[in-house]
Amino acid sequence: MEVPRPHDHQLAAVSAKLDALSQQVGLIVERQRKTEELFAEMTPILKLAMGVASERLGDLERRGYFEFATEMLKVADRVVTGFGPSDVRQLGDAIVGILETVRAMTQPEVLAVAGEASAVLQNADQAEPMGILGMVRATRDDDVQKGMAVMMELMRHVGRAAQLVSDKRAASPLEQKRSKLATITGAKKKKVLGVERPAPAAPAAPRAQAEPKAPAASCGVPQTAPSPVAAVLDGVGFSADGHLADPTQWTAELAVKIAAAQGVGMSDAHWKVVEFVRADFEATKVSPNIRRITQATGVTTKDLYTLFPKAPARTVAKIAGVPKPAGCI
Repeated sequence: MEVPRPHDHQLAAVSAKLDALSQQVGLIVERQRKTEELFAEMTPILKLAMGVASERLGDLERRGYFEFATEMLKVADRVVTGFGPSDVRQLGDAIVGILETVRAMTQPEVLAVAGEASAVLQNADQAEPMGILGMVRATRDDDVQKGMAVMMELMRHVGRAAQLVSDKRAASPLEQKRSKLATITGAKKKKVLGVERPAPAAPAAPRAQAEPKAPAASCGVPQTAPSPVAAVLDGVGFSADGHLADPTQWTAELAVKIAAAQGVGMSDAHWKVVEFVRADFEATKVSPNIRRITQATGVTTKDLYTLFPKAPARTVAKIAGVPKPAGCI
């Protein structure tokens, strides 16, 4: 049986498809070759770029940029979790106000005045001393009067701002608690300059029979039993003289609060004295006086007054949670 032969047109179609396929394979091979050439040319450049980038990143890390960015992210997280949109808007308003103030303070005329004031301070040793009469005569100068008016107005604004800050601070629960503790423990406030003292009271009429003098307020006899409670703060009782009513309620945290109310910042030197007073009272049931404290701790009387300026023995006793020492202190 004779096999049929393909026609010429079928052979031509197959040949054309083979030619097209060969061209496509050739294009793929050429594209692959160009890609390899591109990689070969770019490899040194990429290595150089990676080396420069690595060196730059290493320099940034050594200079603390990454650590700084990490801390800034923590700050941002605290701001986001602790404040709301209204707080951010208030911060923006405050920043605008600060920038406006800075712009006003950096005006040429303001800087000129600041430069003149700086020159006066630099040449202060050349200024002639001036007494009260000289100051009075100087107030006749129009510039001096204008300067005094500006200073008074500035002081008025500063005082107003200080009062606002004081009111906000006094309104906080922590400040109220600290004020109450200071009142209980009898913390002394600093005297304000320029405030007149009250007039002395009229002398009392002589008594027919002299009465025995009462002991001074700073004198006291130590007690081993708990004192009557006159005030309670955070569940802790205080006696009428500002000491702990029950020494067993003392804690280190309470000592820090009492010290703050007394205007004392607790350092290692302060704790050395307080811990001795506490231990000595627990051993003897008697609050030590200044002499015993200095002899046992090696702290001089001068240093003791430096650590606890106001009535050292009694101040330490309050902080240590023990009764008032015997004798006048």
